[in-house]
Amino acid sequence: MSQRKIIIIGLGSAGFAAALAAKKTDPKAALTIIEKRGFDMFSPCGLPFAIEGRLSFDSLLHRFPAEDMGITKLLNHEVTSIDTKSKTVSVVEKSGEAKILPFDSLVIATGAAPLMPFEKINGVFTVHDIDTAKAVSEFAVNARNAVVVGAGPIGLELAWALYKRGLSVLVVELLPSVLPKALDPDMAKQVESMLGRHMKIITGKPLDWIGGTDSVESVRIAGTEYPADMVIVASGVRAGKELAGNAGIEVGRWGIRTNVRMETNVKDVFAAGDCTETVSPISHMPWVSQLSNTAFSQGTAAGTNAAGGYDTFDGSVSTFVTVVGGMEVAATGFNTNFAESYGFNTVSGKAKGRSKPDWFPGSEELTVKLIADAKTTRLIGAQAVGSGAAARVNVAALAIKNRLSLHELAHAELAYCPAVAESHDALTRAAEFALRRIKD
Repeated sequence: MSQRKIIIIGLGSAGFAAALAAKKTDPKAALTIIEKRGFDMFSPCGLPFAIEGRLSFDSLLHRFPAEDMGITKLLNHEVTSIDTKSKTVSVVEKSGEAKILPFDSLVIATGAAPLMPFEKINGVFTVHDIDTAKAVSEFAVNARNAVVVGAGPIGLELAWALYKRGLSVLVVELLPSVLPKALDPDMAKQVESMLGRHMKIITGKPLDWIGGTDSVESVRIAGTEYPADMVIVASGVRAGKELAGNAGIEVGRWGIRTNVRMETNVKDVFAAGDCTETVSPISHMPWVSQLSNTAFSQGTAAGTNAAGGYDTFDGSVSTFVTVVGGMEVAATGFNTNFAESYGFNTVSGKAKGRSKPDWFPGSEELTVKLIADAKTTRLIGAQAVGSGAAARVNVAALAIKNRLSLHELAHAELAYCPAVAESHDALTRAAEFALRRIKD
């Protein structure tokens, strides 16, 4: 049997995981990774913290020793087209040299690019890589008033970073509350209250206009003008699906469509990471989860299958956590808005507790909210704000994936020690409160 040729496009979390899984599955495969950057890997989730000054930009760079593993790594190379019939990719090196590479299996891990709905004049930024983050950091040295468009996790982390740098910060979010894809408005109020003590938060209103001819001078939000030296647009990303679409590979509204094996509609062509669209294990409808942990799991399945093995990705419930101003915020599954838009009649329970008993040193506030299908009592979403939020949401994520009910979660056996938790945890109490609402 001839040596299997596997090409992976992109060296982010998905491409990295695909390479590891493919090499493990078929150590003799001829594996090639193609990346248009001039360096190996970096940690994009750390960019706001580097801008804040909590860590260096260099600490976000990571070398992938592909050569030591017998993997060919082509940096400064961009795939310009895919021919699925001849099973080849056309590649252009940074110098302009073009080449055509054959494959037996292909993994597309082209990631996503930031949305930029405004004219990009001096002082208007997106933050998506080391260079753009450095540009923001350098510009902030001489700026006084910053506007952040978008109150998702990255937007809020960037806003806090600029506040810590000494700037006056305004955050504007089109939807009614911060972290709108993760939190319900009642949970978001806690985050808004904390941030409101340090910066201005405007929700439910659009950024109409950025003023200035050559450089940013002001912004207009719902008819009111505010001073601004710099604007950071953090209003979302768009899946890198064009390369696949141009090759005749099926794409959906949010990304490249894949099955449970992360295979596209074209045999031997797989996709993974932020460029893909999968199926939600909650609604069983098309879903996108552009998170690093999701990308790694998808890449593992794609790489295994591309190398002739068998693995599946059973969908993502979009489990995430962020820390803004020392406040831990986590969520998984659907919030109420998403749940109801997918046709669920929901019931919820919310419990306030503490990370430790109130008599133990270091005890901090914690709020947990659970959302369930009122008909079946199956858990479909969880949110937590405060110390220990991620730990509670991680348990809830496992419960959602395994289709557990509120009753089962209310009777979950959780570890207790006063140094780390309360004896009657806010998570189980939230489940109890939701059950009472159903019985009432």
